[in-house]
Amino acid sequence: MSLLIRTDRIWDLSQPIFHDGPAWAEYDPPNLTHNYRREAEGFNAETVTLNTHTGTHVDVPYHFDDGGPTIEQVPLTAFAAPAVFLDLRERVKAGEPIGPHILDGTLDQLQHGDIAVLVTGWGAKRAVSEEYLKRWPYLDGDGAQLLLDQGISAVGIDALSIGGWGGPEKGEPAHVALLGAGKVIIEELNIPDELAGRRSFFTAFPVLLEGCGGAWTRAVAWEITDSEQ
Repeated sequence: MSLLIRTDRIWDLSQPIFHDGPAWAEYDPPNLTHNYRREAEGFNAETVTLNTHTGTHVDVPYHFDDGGPTIEQVPLTAFAAPAVFLDLRERVKAGEPIGPHILDGTLDQLQHGDIAVLVTGWGAKRAVSEEYLKRWPYLDGDGAQLLLDQGISAVGIDALSIGGWGGPEKGEPAHVALLGAGKVIIEELNIPDELAGRRSFFTAFPVLLEGCGGAWTRAVAWEITDSEQ
């Protein structure tokens, strides 16, 4: 069986980056200046200062392991695979972990090698607000291990991070489990309602930042159809 990708059915899963936009609460917000103007310099150009884990981005093992692969050391195949958008919107609660009891009943949709994308509905809440920046549902260590046991190739989420806010006991377990297993994580996705519960082909190729544990990406979903060969 092979996958046919429809180039006429593409969804942008990325959140925009803009001046003073949302960022991890301990980071400086994005600084975007239009410092070259056509009327003055003859062209338009901008300067952006932001953390590598701001906006839609990927995490690779170096993020939580000094000896782990950095962005340029991870093969492109890690950022492209069939994906299942697990619809958890009616199951999750603000600031609460996503454990096996939340994932139960959705895992039969996954096939070995799939990217599991956790749809919490938090992407629609994106704002510089206490709710969005500190109260999102997050994957716990047991939930991460359960996904690994399903043979997933990566995990994505439509919230600020795969881990939670409030200390390493919330933020570290899912990161350590997934990145420690050599998987990549895609965070702060923007998932259209129509993709919830569906399967598609997913790509999130990062900007080639050498020596980094994270990088921004333009995440995209492509409609697929199965074709017997």
